[in-house]
Amino acid sequence: MGRRASKANKNIYYLARMQAAEKEPVFSSRENASERLRIERSRLARIELDKIQPYPEEILIMSKAYNAPYLCNDYCKNICPIGINNAIGEKMKDIKKDSFERLSLRFISNAHSVEDISRKLVDISKDGKVTEEEYESFHKVLAAMDDLAESIKEIKAYIVADPVLRSRFEGDLTI
Repeated sequence: MGRRASKANKNIYYLARMQAAEKEPVFSSRENASERLRIERSRLARIELDKIQPYPEEILIMSKAYNAPYLCNDYCKNICPIGINNAIGEKMKDIKKDSFERLSLRFISNAHSVEDISRKLVDISKDGKVTEEEYESFHKVLAAMDDLAESIKEIKAYIVADPVLRSRFEGDLTI
C-alpha cells in the first residue's frame, strides 16, 4: 500500500488516483499506477505535484482508468487553450447581456471604495507585518481590490465583445 502524498493532496489527478485506489488497490502506489497507465512514474509524479501539465492523451488514459470523467472536463476548462478561449467567449456573452451603463455603475461603485481600501491598507502595513487582528480587515481589502479589478475586466470585455467599440480600441486593450 502506498503512502499519502502530502505535497499532492490537492491535485485533481492525485485525488482521482486515490479515489480509484479505494476500488483498485493497484492505484494506491504511484509506481504501480504508472505501470498500469503506461505513463512514466516520474512524469506521473510531476503531474500530481503540479510541476507539469499532462498531455490530452494522458488525461484520457487517467480518466478512463480511474473512472473519473471529470478529469477531461477539468482539462478542457482549465488547461486546453481551445476550452479556455471558449470559456472566455461564454463569459463575454454574459457580459454583453449587461448594459454598458450597468457595468459603468458597478465600476463606479467599486471605485468609490478605493480611498477606504487605501486607508485600511496603510493601517495594516504601517508596522511591516499583518497581525492576527488585521487578517479580517486585510481579507476585506483584498476582496474589494478583486471586485474593482473584475469591474475593469468586465468593461474591457464589453468593449471587445462589441464590434464597433472593438475596432476603435484595437491594440489598446488587454483582457
